[in-house]
Amino acid sequence: MSKSNQIASVLPAAWSIPICGVALAAEAQEAGDVFRDCEVCPDMVVVPAGSFMMGSLESETAVHGDEKPQHRVTIGYTFAVGVYEVTFDEWHACVRRGGCDEYEPDAEGSDSGRFPMVGVSWEDAWRYADWLTIQTGEQYRLLSEAEWEYAARAGTVSPYPVPGPLGRYGAPRTLCEHAHLGEATARYAGCPDPLNRPAGNHPAVAGSYRPNGFGLYDMAGNVWEWVDDCYHDSYLGAPTDGGARDGRASDVEGCIFRVLRGSSWHNFPVSFRSAARFRRWAADRFDDTGFRVARTICLPGSCAQSP
Repeated sequence: MSKSNQIASVLPAAWSIPICGVALAAEAQEAGDVFRDCEVCPDMVVVPAGSFMMGSLESETAVHGDEKPQHRVTIGYTFAVGVYEVTFDEWHACVRRGGCDEYEPDAEGSDSGRFPMVGVSWEDAWRYADWLTIQTGEQYRLLSEAEWEYAARAGTVSPYPVPGPLGRYGAPRTLCEHAHLGEATARYAGCPDPLNRPAGNHPAVAGSYRPNGFGLYDMAGNVWEWVDDCYHDSYLGAPTDGGARDGRASDVEGCIFRVLRGSSWHNFPVSFRSAARFRRWAADRFDDTGFRVARTICLPGSCAQSP
């Protein structure tokens, strides 16, 4: 199946996407539209409803047990995703306005501007989303794990979220054009010399590489991203509607770990696969971990169909 056909399979009604009764910021209503809800809010892109196969097949290289069983997920609603990982500038705007518990992480080498915010816990990420909700009146949140993988794949069905001929160790050579890798990791992946050379051992400026098919940057590499779900070691019993599994809204007790996706600049390329998962305690703060936000635009039955 061609890439265009793969993407078309998750865009079954690109010109009749549900729209809400209240116009979005900048009149963003269709898949691919980019908007911002306030001056200091992150850029968001509209992602369409669709269906995909989540997880890994048994036959895939380096598959982990927690990526199985592969199962179909149908997301029956339109939602928006941060075009970039939340940046230091965006986090500082929250702190300056009295939000985010006035937490200022110490992240030497990437401590300002358009670098992705790092040194934040799952709890910190939710504080930022809550602050956006208060500022805008819109419901901001973390992505569910299923939403994250759907958005990362953007219609692709191969192990990696980018197409192209395979290079060293099974990763496509085009990964170097889409993902920020540290110097040693880039050499391991066989990236050309001019590419993927960070000025130090830290993330790259958000959006430094090519976006995926949904217009999202850094869905592979750069920094790990928190998602809402509680970690389980398999997909048995996982939701199939795009919802989070034991997410914050469920107020689950005894959740030891939360899920991270997307890998970081100093991990090996195998962890950049669309189905790759990682776990950490919700209160953990690491210099390779950030997040991006989401907000639902239309839930099933709550929006009118555009003509």
